[in-house]
Amino acid sequence: MVSLTKVPSTAIQFYDSGTCPFAQRAWITLIEKKLKFEQKIVDLQNKPKHFKELYASIHPDPTAPAKVPIIIDGDNQLIESNVVSEYLDVQYRSSGVKLFPEDALQLAKVRWFVDLFSETFLPSLFGLLRADSEESLQAAKTKMDTALKNLNKFVEQHGSSKGGDYFLGGSYSFAEVAGTPFVHRASAALPALRGYSIDTAIQQQKLTRLDAWIKAALARPSYQETAPADETVAKSWQKFSGGFSGHVKQ
Repeated sequence: MVSLTKVPSTAIQFYDSGTCPFAQRAWITLIEKKLKFEQKIVDLQNKPKHFKELYASIHPDPTAPAKVPIIIDGDNQLIESNVVSEYLDVQYRSSGVKLFPEDALQLAKVRWFVDLFSETFLPSLFGLLRADSEESLQAAKTKMDTALKNLNKFVEQHGSSKGGDYFLGGSYSFAEVAGTPFVHRASAALPALRGYSIDTAIQQQKLTRLDAWIKAALARPSYQETAPADETVAKSWQKFSGGFSGHVKQ
């Protein structure tokens, strides 16, 4: 049953690192839903005791490493970015943007897009970053090129261009919330660390629908408000590249 709650009675407590792309999904959702929240920044390299204890009290495995996001909404405590975003959207359905469509087919397609993005783009991104030889780097480049091609085809085939360039055309949805933080990280980190440009790959393959989607999603004010600087991304993501400094040719 959809909740009729309009706004939380007290500010939602939102634990974030300020740079985590997963937690950024929750941050964007809070803004899009026009909810009052208190952001609590956590240093993930030096996690405070109370943060680790809070996470352990929520996660079914109390030994699991503490991560962001965590939200506390009254008596409700949740972790995991997708779970948090869906909870906020349904709990406060009448406030702000509806990120998870009420239409069954549109909802299924948004979930499908997020699954495809998670299964293709994310492994390709980390494959490029973690490549440890010229051979593995070239294989990762090919995998990313293919992931972009498949995402473009999916948005063409199952999305909409009616009214705008979001996945659902004029309607901003969780498809953008879930994907944009990682597209930005890839666009900021890969050129510096691996010589791979998402934009160049898109232009070379003429992936016009994906190009329009990325530009629209990155231009969203809620994304601009929550996005870390490109320099911050490139520096913080250098840890994934190990000791190998190879670059691809595009």
